[in-house]
Amino acid sequence: MPSLLERLLGDGSTEEGVDLERREDDAHEALQNRITPETYGIDDCAVTGVAVVNEGPDEEPITVPIARFSLGEDVESPDYDFVWELASEAIRAMQPAFEGVFVRHYDVQFTFDGDGLFEAEECRRIAVTPALADRLVTETGFGVADFKSAMLEADDIDDQIAPVAWSECVDYSRNDDAAVVTGSAAAMAGASAAGASCAGAGAGGAGGC
Repeated sequence: MPSLLERLLGDGSTEEGVDLERREDDAHEALQNRITPETYGIDDCAVTGVAVVNEGPDEEPITVPIARFSLGEDVESPDYDFVWELASEAIRAMQPAFEGVFVRHYDVQFTFDGDGLFEAEECRRIAVTPALADRLVTETGFGVADFKSAMLEADDIDDQIAPVAWSECVDYSRNDDAAVVTGSAAAMAGASAAGASCAGAGAGGAGGC
């Protein structure tokens, strides 16, 4: 039986298919243009994958684009205001790249207390609904403080359903009903194939990816 990814996307070259690898690469390039690790004092950042979590009513892929920031080996408790600034930059990079794609939510992940995007001991995420992502990108005057406030107000403490203001990361690669697409962005981030498959690793699994 074809996998979810094969069933939804085919070979990725047909008109019916959605080229998620290209969109991921476009989002990664946009993030790199917005964020310089040296300027922000972080180790690394990348758009590390796109989780295909289901199919829509017209058999289109339902996706979760994933961006990840490595905050640093010596960081044990991240600066919460700084986290929201980085999250807003990630959304501004990803939302235009996935225009026209069925996005369930955007995952912005933060690793810390360890090396690199995939080897840190801790991983936390902010999960952003498409509606809030659209507001951040398109609404004049809707800045980081407004984004943070709207996310905190809308978060209903359910860590599985967006919006999620701060929670442990989700490992989409371990869900039998999901598949993680990775393009050249994962390679550009210095991730191995095994690391790329862990694009959604949680706090308990990040070190083992």
